[in-house]
Amino acid sequence: METASVATPAGFDRLPTVLVAVAIVSLPILQPTGPGHFTPSDVLIAIAVIGFLLWAGTKRIEVHIPYAVPMAILGLTGLLAALFGIAPGAGFVAVTQDVFLLLWAAAIANLGRNPRNLRVMLEVWAWSAAAWGSILALLTIAHVHGATRGQLTFDNPNQAGNFFLLSFLVVLLGRRPLNPVARVCVMIAILGAILFTGSNAALVSLALGGAGGALFAIWRKTDLLFTVGVSALTVAVLAGATSYAIESGLLNRIENSSNVFIKHSVARAPKSAGGRETLFKEELGLYRTGSLIGRGPATTKLTLASSFGQVVKEAHDDYLATLIERGPLAVVGLLILIAGVFVRALSLTLRPPPYPQLLSRPSIAISIVIALLVTAVTHEILHYRHVWALLGILAALYLCEREAAAGRASGVA
Repeated sequence: METASVATPAGFDRLPTVLVAVAIVSLPILQPTGPGHFTPSDVLIAIAVIGFLLWAGTKRIEVHIPYAVPMAILGLTGLLAALFGIAPGAGFVAVTQDVFLLLWAAAIANLGRNPRNLRVMLEVWAWSAAAWGSILALLTIAHVHGATRGQLTFDNPNQAGNFFLLSFLVVLLGRRPLNPVARVCVMIAILGAILFTGSNAALVSLALGGAGGALFAIWRKTDLLFTVGVSALTVAVLAGATSYAIESGLLNRIENSSNVFIKHSVARAPKSAGGRETLFKEELGLYRTGSLIGRGPATTKLTLASSFGQVVKEAHDDYLATLIERGPLAVVGLLILIAGVFVRALSLTLRPPPYPQLLSRPSIAISIVIALLVTAVTHEILHYRHVWALLGILAALYLCEREAAAGRASGVA
């Protein structure tokens, strides 16, 4: 197969990149929904994927499908579980969504092997996220539709919070916007949007992901002993601050605060944690009474409703959802997927970046992985379009790094 066309701007057709850029801008437009939860954003994503496939076939481009093995395991186990589950139709739709999102990530990964295309994607994502964040803030301040937590046209505020969390990390990872003043403005707009969503999951994931990425960067610049010392000091400071907050009654004042932003974010954390604990206990009960092949994708809520559970909701946890709905073998596929994402992120930090003019802080890739792992504990993010867009960008950078390494090895030889 011919791969030179991917890296040669002169012979590159811009249309697939334009279609992908438009789809990235549309990521928050998830309302209204159609059959199978098909959204306006999905229409544009589908057009972008089809455009990419037609371009790749015409140009005879070697197409890479990142994360194909783990997603094949998740797909096959999902089909088997759906076949014997209580809602085969919902299960088949869920597996179709898996394939759709995998192709979406593949389109971004293959187009992103060209530095110009990758620059366009990073810049479009940064500016569009800042614009969406500003709109969300204005709508929330104006109390449009009586909303107390901003969510735009996302399914819920937590999904919106996750989008802006990952958008903020994308801005930190790349060098776009290039102008320092514009870059600061973009980051402020996105951070403000996270606060207006009132998503505790986004705030916690940002804190833990940022801390993990910072410690990894410190380790790369110093040594392991110094990094362990900084980690221990950080834990001690956090423990002391938590102890002071409890003893001084600060936590009680926060929980009973009348401030709108505190009331609908940090103050509701204990109640949310209690609800998640009850839900997770019921889900573990579903696993113990289920079969090894799983109950079928997207059936947790239906099963809880039929069993008169205290909390009738979807799984709200990718790990438990995979175990309950697709079985233990699917968990193996999920672990392989996590390992694949981690390897791609790690390669960006341990080796020279393929496009140093596009990457600002490669260690942010570790922050992204940690943020995804943390958020997946309380939310099902494997069906988020923006998550797979980001996985596609990580895969694109990984492919670039491999090709650059191969070029260096060839030059040495």
